[in-house]
Amino acid sequence: MTNARIKSGALSASVSPRGPHGWCGLDRLAHADDTADWLVRPAITLEHYLGVPLDAPEYIEYEPFASQRSLRKVRENGCSLHYGPQDCSQVTCTIDYQVVEPHYVDTTVEVLTERDRWPHGYLGLFFATIVEAPAYSGVTFRGFDSSLELGRHNPWIYFNGYGGKPGLTVHPSGVSRPELGRPTDPPDVYYYSDSSIRFVEPFFFGRVNDMVFGVLFRGCDRERVRFTVNPLSGFGSPAWDFFWIIEDPELGQMYTLPFRVLFKPFVSGEDILTEFRAYASTSHGVAQTG
Repeated sequence: MTNARIKSGALSASVSPRGPHGWCGLDRLAHADDTADWLVRPAITLEHYLGVPLDAPEYIEYEPFASQRSLRKVRENGCSLHYGPQDCSQVTCTIDYQVVEPHYVDTTVEVLTERDRWPHGYLGLFFATIVEAPAYSGVTFRGFDSSLELGRHNPWIYFNGYGGKPGLTVHPSGVSRPELGRPTDPPDVYYYSDSSIRFVEPFFFGRVNDMVFGVLFRGCDRERVRFTVNPLSGFGSPAWDFFWIIEDPELGQMYTLPFRVLFKPFVSGEDILTEFRAYASTSHGVAQTG
């Protein structure tokens, strides 16, 4: 099967294991209230595995694009995209997408690795969204600039990656050493260029015409995710990206990250905050015990 069209209510999307340049994943995200083509590439695609040794002979920069990919569990409102392992990361990844009325795609990433040595102490999964928008377009979230004492009375941050150096990474507040471990001579990539901006609650959103695109995470995953914006991607449009950090991954251990993709008519930032808190209050959005 080359692609799966999934839908529920006003929202629809396509998931394909193949695409130009290796891009695949959640694609053609569309809402009945908006017909504009706002994406340059898939709404969310798995782009990199971070933390692998860059000097390994088997290293591939865009390793997920080189993986064998297949669709599984195809149904009317959802499907799974499976990534087979490659020699460098030895990661096997499955991403399940389920369209949920009225305007959500609930997503679950499951990953395990057979690699027994991670030179920087983590495995990172990097996800990209490239939008058809001006370079100054960015994302909004609740947070603050940790380098400034003033200005914390307004909890909303608009971030477009132009803060001193393009593509700066936003870290969770309250983490003493949030930066990624990196090679001695790291490549000149924007997700290594850290910023003083901190998010407080783990969600972000961006405006798309009269619509809003948002990504909402569980509260218990707050310290495991990072946000970043590349204002000038290789396709001439901004990229609204995030990555998930797994500290000291154990060989053969399954790790899971659920999150919610939101696409709906824009009302206000407070409306998205309400959406986030509603998601965080469900069994999907809180850590389970017992």
